[in-house]
Amino acid sequence: MKNTYRLNARIACQLASVISLPLLFCTGQAHASSWGAPQVVNSWNIINARWYPNNELETFTPSCVWYEGSTLVIKTYQSGGVYYSGRVESAATYGYGTYSFTANLPSGQGLLPAVWAATLNPWLPEMDAGEVVGQNPGTVYQTFHNLSNVQTQWAKSGSWCNSWHTYSFSWFPDHIDYWLDNNYTGTAWYSLGSGYKLHFIVDTAVGGDWPGNPNSSTWATADGARYLKVSAITYTPYYP
Repeated sequence: MKNTYRLNARIACQLASVISLPLLFCTGQAHASSWGAPQVVNSWNIINARWYPNNELETFTPSCVWYEGSTLVIKTYQSGGVYYSGRVESAATYGYGTYSFTANLPSGQGLLPAVWAATLNPWLPEMDAGEVVGQNPGTVYQTFHNLSNVQTQWAKSGSWCNSWHTYSFSWFPDHIDYWLDNNYTGTAWYSLGSGYKLHFIVDTAVGGDWPGNPNSSTWATADGARYLKVSAITYTPYYP
């Protein structure tokens, strides 16, 4: 069973605390007069556990999560044969609306940085606002996983790593619209029915089925680490 800690915005990894960020809002397709006000996602749990799904190799630890001003930072590195990284999950869950992340994703062989949302218990559905396979920094993936884990996915070319971009999706009762830097990507048509809520999630996975294993080049940086940074996270509710 995973262990969790609450994250404080001013003191890195302080337990049982709440964080607040100045955040940006990305507007989805127009659905007249049914949007609420943007909300700051300001309460997090930090995961403290060795992670095994998808044959991943990382150990998530609170020491790899902190704030620099209002920017969330997740550090990933290797020490003593162990891969350490960070993962945060929103304490609250959210329904229909726009989920938006302004993030700077790291590159690196065998890394999978991601900004996304899922129900977690059970896992599906999952909505990935943006994720990059670290050795292929020129492609970002946006994916919807339905209740049977059937995927609708878009792959977009560009310079996605080590630069700032806004990744978002807008969830409606019968479809999900995806956006990159406020530009429309595509629509997944699917009705989940009532009762589903999502957690916002930010993490960097190491190894596993998709990115493969890291190697010496992964840690060939000035301090031997890679960093995922997120300066803005918002939820804007949609009322059907």
